[in-house]
Amino acid sequence: MNPLVQSFFAGKEDAAFKEVVFLSDETAIQWEEAVKIAPDLPRGWYELSRISARDRIDFTRDFWLDRMPYHPSAHPVFFEFFEELDDVGVVLQRRDGAVVFSAELVYSFADNSTFFRGQPPCHENTLVELKREISENLPRDFLAFARIHDGFGKLSEMGLLEIEEISHARRRVMDLLLRAQKRVKSGTVDVDPSSLIPFYESLGLSSFQCFYTDWYPGSEMGNVYLSGVDYTLSNVSDKKAWIENLAFPTFSEWLSYYLQGMNLCI
Repeated sequence: MNPLVQSFFAGKEDAAFKEVVFLSDETAIQWEEAVKIAPDLPRGWYELSRISARDRIDFTRDFWLDRMPYHPSAHPVFFEFFEELDDVGVVLQRRDGAVVFSAELVYSFADNSTFFRGQPPCHENTLVELKREISENLPRDFLAFARIHDGFGKLSEMGLLEIEEISHARRRVMDLLLRAQKRVKSGTVDVDPSSLIPFYESLGLSSFQCFYTDWYPGSEMGNVYLSGVDYTLSNVSDKKAWIENLAFPTFSEWLSYYLQGMNLCI
């Protein structure tokens, strides 16, 4: 694990962790003990922590590539992402006031530039409940990634929302726009706020990446950026400017952009 990871979990940043266990370093911990202190720890993650760092990277990369629907531009980025890592580690952490530990998978960059963190995959009944609440067919690649990580982010920011948070975040977006009393537009087109389904929130900005139920650039709905600063939405009218405006035809393309460390605030 790179020094940034060590510093973060030592509480030198904003984490304020009470206890931290790097599971791959604790070779004496058996499965029964690990799941007792961290009930959300997947058995597969425990088994992952028992093998070498290089094998953890390769195994997790193959798992991503197998789970995510193939996308010609996103899949090479996923592969390159894993090539830049020095470890994929299982970390158990307990914050102040928490009774049990929570499990995270930490993606550590070899050049010490950054790291990403992912929470355990969502349960199938959680996806069923979300479908019932929003009555929309969310993109297959988004649902596939939720089965890898239900909550994902960079450094201290867990920006990709947990599935259980999406309905609440959608109500917050509606309230935000109603209180602002401003019409939301994509270019010159008025946008119904109810057509936005947020899945990522920029830390401290009240800005969101949202699935846009009225925009189908392909077979599934695309996603756009909603600014909480000026209440503007990505302009999807000019295909050549989609990426510049943070408009993405697929979740996979958004995710690949995010993994490359691009700026998600405009």
